[in-house]
Amino acid sequence: MTAVGGAHAGSFQIIHSGVDGWTVLEPGSVTRDPAGGHLTAWTVTVQRNLTNSAPPQPGYIRTLNEYDCGERRLRWRSFLAYSRFGALVMKKDNAIPDWAPASDGGPDDASLRVLCDGVGGGSVVAAGSIGQLVIGLMQALDPTGEPEAAPAPAAAPLQAKPKAKPRRRSTR
Repeated sequence: MTAVGGAHAGSFQIIHSGVDGWTVLEPGSVTRDPAGGHLTAWTVTVQRNLTNSAPPQPGYIRTLNEYDCGERRLRWRSFLAYSRFGALVMKKDNAIPDWAPASDGGPDDASLRVLCDGVGGGSVVAAGSIGQLVIGLMQALDPTGEPEAAPAPAAAPLQAKPKAKPRRRSTR
């Protein structure tokens, strides 16, 4: 699952969690804009249902956010939504990047507290990569806890083989 980035083995902070998913901060992605002082960071949100409709369609969303710590606000710059198997479902860049205040208690508020205030938002977990962590979290969303196999590609229609011509017997 390379879609979630190439972060190597290390510690990952789960900055928000709930019954329907988790938001994880990609630790190596945090940068500070020298001109404006804003922080930029990637998060990955693993969700039980990407569409909020039935049947559930689990997946994850990788979002690039910009944080204004002084004003306690943020804006998303870009996001990529992936199916549970890592197939890109949607990519969108923010055409109107307006700043918005973080909602109290939500993942935006938690990420602001973690990045701007240095306070923990949740658990810290070790994983070989962000991709391995996402796979583990996706498995935890399965009712059985067992990994689900990727859907098989559509099979080509079967065609009858032409009948073989009978062989001549040797009459020795």
